[in-house]
Amino acid sequence: MTVQQNSEAIGSPSASALFLPAWDESLAHWVSRLGSPPLLAIASISLSAQAARTSTAWGWAGFYILVAIVLPAVYVLWLVRQGKVTDFDLKIREQRRSPFLVTLVSALMAWLVLYGGQAPSELVLLTGVGWVQIALLLAITLHWKISAHCASAASFVVWAWFLLGVMAAPFIFLIPLIAWSRLRLQRHDLPQTAAGTLLGSLVLATTLYLVG
Repeated sequence: MTVQQNSEAIGSPSASALFLPAWDESLAHWVSRLGSPPLLAIASISLSAQAARTSTAWGWAGFYILVAIVLPAVYVLWLVRQGKVTDFDLKIREQRRSPFLVTLVSALMAWLVLYGGQAPSELVLLTGVGWVQIALLLAITLHWKISAHCASAASFVVWAWFLLGVMAAPFIFLIPLIAWSRLRLQRHDLPQTAAGTLLGSLVLATTLYLVG
């Protein structure tokens, strides 16, 4: 092989080098979408309804999902269509204030109905803690881009462990997987994913400890 050929071989990416980054990024996109805060919140609510084992639990769960999760998600989609935000993930921190405020108000309204209507305790507890977490995320987001994805993943794992015990162990891998996806897509840096994980886990774990 000549020097020129060797130089071209070094400078030209191989087929595998061209394939792997695209595959890697595609996987990160799917992980990020499936591990989005709205979907993880729905999963947590569903676990709560299943654990409650009452005839009304799924009705309460459906109400909360509609008011506190679906409506804010539709609002974000509307913002995307109007060109007011770049994407559903709200990758620009300054664009997160309005969606977070809408989510905060919607979640509070839904929780008040659950609390006043004597919904199952599992749902009332989870949604109450969820509101506190949203408020903290909003307060931090005004100054710094903390990862809501990682906060949601950590909360889901803690809640699943509380309800299912050791059977929830496989869910633990969601935390590093979702954190990796956010890093791979360059939506967050390591401190932001770590902070989100700590907030999501500590807020719920502390509450569960205090309520016994």
